[in-house]
Amino acid sequence: MDRLDQLPGGAPESLTQQRADVVVFACGDPAHADHDSIAITACKGLPADVLARIDLKITGPMRPEYLRDLSAGTFVIVADTVPGASAEMVEVPFIELVGREAPLMASSTPDQPLDEVVAVADLLREEPLRGRFVGLSAVAIDLRHEADEAEVKRLREAVVAVIAALEP
Repeated sequence: MDRLDQLPGGAPESLTQQRADVVVFACGDPAHADHDSIAITACKGLPADVLARIDLKITGPMRPEYLRDLSAGTFVIVADTVPGASAEMVEVPFIELVGREAPLMASSTPDQPLDEVVAVADLLREEPLRGRFVGLSAVAIDLRHEADEAEVKRLREAVVAVIAALEP
């Protein structure tokens, strides 16, 4: 059996097909509320020139199968919130996620820490993932209300900065 076929079923094609060398996963859970998460709102509002260069994928919890089939050389950004003091930026390269003492608990991926998601995907790939987690710490997430514009702006600026740093 091929290593890439070990995870069963079901990731939707919109999350597994790739349209650019930079893939941004904006995580949240808008299905349970009337408003998008901070990360989804931030990434949907990226400048048009940035959106034209990336493959933006809107998702709830991150799963290894979203990452396992990305082409070699792809750079991945996972944008989400993390529990913690409000409005502090958290940026972690994927290479630093592996072997962490304390797991990285992203708000939208509660069942499996993000470091485990990345590690499982790496095991199923021919080469390790290149990427970065870009998050905003938030004391509480309430999807019954629109995301705080200042928090959205901070996360959007951080994602733009990571993408801009990739340019040669």
